[in-house]
Amino acid sequence: MQTDRRTFMKASGMAAVLGTTGLAGCGGILGGGGGPSGPADWLYDPSEVAEVPNAFFGSMAYGTLYENRDQLPESMQGDFESDPDSPIGPDDIENLAGIGGADVSSDMQSVSAFGSAVVTGSIPRSEMESEIESEGDVEETGSYEGYTLYDVTSFRDDVSGVPGSSQFQGSGTVATGDSAILMGVAMSQNSESGASGEAAAKTMIDAASGNAQRLSATSGGAQQVRDRIGDSMISVGAGVDPELVDLAQQMGGGGGMGGQLLGGMRGGGFGANIDGETTTYEFVVVYDGEESATDAGIADLVSGMSSRFEEQEGIDTVESEQDGGVVVVTVAGDTETLLEQGANTGSTFSVASPSQL
Repeated sequence: MQTDRRTFMKASGMAAVLGTTGLAGCGGILGGGGGPSGPADWLYDPSEVAEVPNAFFGSMAYGTLYENRDQLPESMQGDFESDPDSPIGPDDIENLAGIGGADVSSDMQSVSAFGSAVVTGSIPRSEMESEIESEGDVEETGSYEGYTLYDVTSFRDDVSGVPGSSQFQGSGTVATGDSAILMGVAMSQNSESGASGEAAAKTMIDAASGNAQRLSATSGGAQQVRDRIGDSMISVGAGVDPELVDLAQQMGGGGGMGGQLLGGMRGGGFGANIDGETTTYEFVVVYDGEESATDAGIADLVSGMSSRFEEQEGIDTVESEQDGGVVVVTVAGDTETLLEQGANTGSTFSVASPSQL
């Protein structure tokens, strides 16, 4: 389904909030080092915006992925086609990144969430600003650290218009710079949240310039996941509220394999690296300590079944390791086969075309 730029600006921010960080339509994302525009530099500590027990992040080295597009399944290569009406071409984009936080009550009756998403590269600033202003549902509100800020006025209407969601409140802010366009969003239902879309956008800008604490400098499930996969071409992860983990266990009866895997879980995610014909995935699960990680049994299970996994088409190696409370499962194999299988099961990513920007 084709989306316009206005929809992208709203949806990309929402994706960061939900942790899919399927930024700009991507279901997977990646971290990485780099200079001021490197994906990791935009990922702020969510507590800089508001205190929340759940944190989500994602990033993608889009430019590197674009260079490897010939190795992707044919079904994905079309996602890189350019729309002549879009100010941004596929070779203009360097990185995508998203970060967010959320708080959900144990009875699921109240929720507050916020997030930020950014696209960096050779962004034609004046053209993007003209496109944004032409949409008619934005209002320029000033500038911040060299970025022009726009309040997305219709975002509040869209959020409050959800059926049965009269208590929903939301806000969104778009910021355009010389080499980046980003959005911050915030929403709440039956909850007093101190977050706002403007604060989320400004905090992301501050993080990129080193004026806000970044996720890499914190502690917790999300940071531990990112510490393991942060240099991947594609990465996505989350740190989860222990109370929600306990609730999930209770709802599942507390027993069986599901309850065993959830016990003490504090975060999870994956990283992916595409190197020509070979793709390597790292799946990470973080527990509250070594005992919980051992009791979950993931490392032993994968190790015991690795030979059977490797018999599957396209899989070269399957390995697992446990380091204290962190479990890592590594899968390597043929790029086209692994991504095609992932696309068929919905477990991999979908690349956004520049026409969606």
